[in-house]
Amino acid sequence: MAIGDIFLGSFFQILLDKLASLGLDYAQQEGSSTTLLHKWKGMLETIYAVLGDAEDKQLSGDNLVKLWLDDVRDLAYDMEDLLDDFEIKAAQAKLETESTTSRGQLKRKFSFFSRPRLLVSKTKLQEISGRFEEIVTAKAPLSLMKNVVDRSHYTNKRLPSTSLPEFQFFGREKEEAQVLELLISDVQNSDATLSIIPIVGMAGIGKTALAQRIYNDARVSSYFERKAWVCVSDVFDILDITKTILWSVTELPSEDKDLNGLQVKLKDSLSRKKFLVVLDDVWNEKYGEWTSLLKPFEVGVKGSKIIITTRNLPVVSITGALPYPLKELSIDNCIGLLTFHALGARNFERHPNLEIIGNKIAEKCRGLPLAAKMLGGLLRNKENPDEWEAILNNKIWDAMMEKNDEVLPDLKLSYVNLPSYLKRCFVYCTVFPKAYEIDRDELALLWIAEGFLDGQKAKENILRLGRNYFDELVSRSFFQQSSVHTSKFLMHDLLNDLAKSIAGATCFTFGESWEVNDEDDASFKKARYASVMSSLHLTSRCLRAYEGRLIVLKMLHIEGCEGVESLEEVIVKPLESLTIGGCENLGSLPQCLQRLSNLTHLKIWNCPTLEIEEFPSLPITLSWLTLWNCPKIKSLPNQWHHLKSLCTLRIGSCQNIKCFPQGGLPPNLLWLIIRGCENLKQPVREWGLNLLTSLEELSIDGRSMGDKGENVWFPSEDEDAWSLLFPSSLTNLQIFHMRNVKRLSSGLCNDLSSLQYLWIVDCPKLRYLTEDGLSPSLQELHIVRCEILKDRCSKLSGYYWPLIQEVPIIYIENVRVQ
Repeated sequence: MAIGDIFLGSFFQILLDKLASLGLDYAQQEGSSTTLLHKWKGMLETIYAVLGDAEDKQLSGDNLVKLWLDDVRDLAYDMEDLLDDFEIKAAQAKLETESTTSRGQLKRKFSFFSRPRLLVSKTKLQEISGRFEEIVTAKAPLSLMKNVVDRSHYTNKRLPSTSLPEFQFFGREKEEAQVLELLISDVQNSDATLSIIPIVGMAGIGKTALAQRIYNDARVSSYFERKAWVCVSDVFDILDITKTILWSVTELPSEDKDLNGLQVKLKDSLSRKKFLVVLDDVWNEKYGEWTSLLKPFEVGVKGSKIIITTRNLPVVSITGALPYPLKELSIDNCIGLLTFHALGARNFERHPNLEIIGNKIAEKCRGLPLAAKMLGGLLRNKENPDEWEAILNNKIWDAMMEKNDEVLPDLKLSYVNLPSYLKRCFVYCTVFPKAYEIDRDELALLWIAEGFLDGQKAKENILRLGRNYFDELVSRSFFQQSSVHTSKFLMHDLLNDLAKSIAGATCFTFGESWEVNDEDDASFKKARYASVMSSLHLTSRCLRAYEGRLIVLKMLHIEGCEGVESLEEVIVKPLESLTIGGCENLGSLPQCLQRLSNLTHLKIWNCPTLEIEEFPSLPITLSWLTLWNCPKIKSLPNQWHHLKSLCTLRIGSCQNIKCFPQGGLPPNLLWLIIRGCENLKQPVREWGLNLLTSLEELSIDGRSMGDKGENVWFPSEDEDAWSLLFPSSLTNLQIFHMRNVKRLSSGLCNDLSSLQYLWIVDCPKLRYLTEDGLSPSLQELHIVRCEILKDRCSKLSGYYWPLIQEVPIIYIENVRVQ
């Protein structure tokens, strides 16, 4: 069963907000009344009111409702495009007006009334209105109820757990021993009667199975006088939870609906007893409700414990306990679990013809016990290798959907309980292939380019808001830290499939086959996000087959495609985000970049043959530009000081760039990185950094600073060097590869009064910090590969320790010392 429209509620809320903020501007600037906009708003609210019931019905398999929701989703996307188009064109017109005014022409108040053309086509407005009316009319025979907003009781909710253990338990010996030790050992240096042990991990990782095994361990049964197991799930009903615990403890049923009476009875039953309570699958993040539940538990004997299992770190934070994170199961144990449920054996010894295929299927589970168990169930008593091959070549998600397996509601529950502002952010991750290592800042920038984040809520630092959103998805177990590159993150294959099932036709991932037929046209025309990565099959000739088909494409990510030499064929006007990486034979950029009036994000990296004598002009809408490891790029975009929307600029390892364009850097930068540009001879004092009054994060290295890179002083020996070269707005400064610098100039303390993060990396001769100390606002100090300075900042005997000891967080060689 598809769940492709379950995020429409949050999407509609965004549309209503956009309509409210842009609608009046549109009516005034187009010289029209607000009647049409009020009509749209009314119809949006009518549809929004029945979305909850519609999503429940389509989850239950109602095909007519699903088709209706498909139409609703298409309309929502097209309406968002219309509003975005208006916003962009209005901003462009305003910039044009300001530009003519600045050239000395007659100053006048910005107005659209005198413009000879409308910013939005009246034909398009009429089309949207017509589709609205059709959808509202088609709603009537579906008998949809209004305001069904409680998602906690939707069809296909996961089955409640019990305390009974699994028939066979594979692996987790280390984890079992560690949790048992936490359970039956007294907490040292603590007078607390009650201790809480939170087991945390993504859906299907085995939290419940581990808790069941421990709950039934003979040592636990002898240690605790009373035990209780409660499957809490996403409805945190204190009355029901208390009633279940009371029944487990007293073995007496209770129909009492008075919470006070139940809690008093439970308190009396637990008084002077050592007890264990397991609260399985907890979602509640409200501190008040948690403390209300705990009231009867404070009367037990010291050593009493509560185990909670949860997917979300915010749940753990309200308990005040340290989380016990549960990692993926080993491949050997996944194989054992798969073969047990498929063949009734612990390995493939009696079925050697299935071993190679079976091992590959186990690898697809990526350490998720629930996936291994469910796939084993799909293959139960099937000994034909062709049937195993079919499962191997199918998506895990598709295979389980066909059998309506319980892994689906388990994963759906994670998604349904996401805050609305995170749902589109998660679904967007469908653009990444499985096992792709995700960089936090890169994904945050892509979210921003798509307009998923509200910068006003972040007090204008929208990048920080994007990072917070990413961290929240990590805390809810949607991403796991990579074991190879610890600064990056992975999304489990099943979650990737879940995201794809939600995105539906809006996301197009290039496969191994590049043949295009007429049957694909309908899906191509709905595709808004397209990605292809690490493909040896994709060539520029293959891309020509898609020309004119991806007509509403907003995001294109091409990475690791050696056969791509040109991208003219897939560059379409609606593009908002373009990422090109690892295309070793890409020789040129499309000359039409300036005409991409919606483009906000452009990243080009690891393209060694990309040779640019004169960089194509870029649209004024551009907000984020990255050029990295493109050694044959010889110039930067001309007149980029007119790119007033550009807030992030990253240029690295572009050795042939010699100077910045005339006119200075883009004026509204928030984040600037210039590193590894060895032929950039323009002195830092000519960069105009001090004029960037909004700049918050700066990362530079000695190889990109002209003659200043060889100085003994940083930034220079001049008085007021910091204030002359850097803006006082800086909150994050990263200094790299200053091979000859021995001393930091005075003035850092006063001139960079907002500085919170300071990184000093690869400065082997640096001996002296600033004489007047570091900025009192500094929150973190990182010192890496600075042999002399790290000894002088040692916590034990360092000369500078008294100077830096007030900094709350200090890392030396990536080890936290404070």
